[in-house]
Amino acid sequence: MRESGKDITDIDARIAQLKQKQAISKHQKSQTAKFWENAVRVAAEFVAPIFVGISIGYLLDKCFDTRIFFMLILAIFGLAAGMLNVYRAAKQMEKDIHRSE
Repeated sequence: MRESGKDITDIDARIAQLKQKQAISKHQKSQTAKFWENAVRVAAEFVAPIFVGISIGYLLDKCFDTRIFFMLILAIFGLAAGMLNVYRAAKQMEKDIHRSE
């Protein structure tokens, strides 16, 4: 049985549609992955310096036998460093968005 030229054209059109849908799906997945990557990055860059500041402050308080003096001071510095990190990450993400357009 011979296939007509119309059948082959229909198959080619269906294959092209499926390839286009697959490309769109991959783009959506990569956007979702990029969103979560950025969200985790920002969260980690905010929390990590605060945790480090509190930890070092706690150790200094134990070493010098003070109450919570060093822990509070270093927690404030950690908070400031975390906010600066989030600001820098946001600026970098903004540059990436403008570069991809």
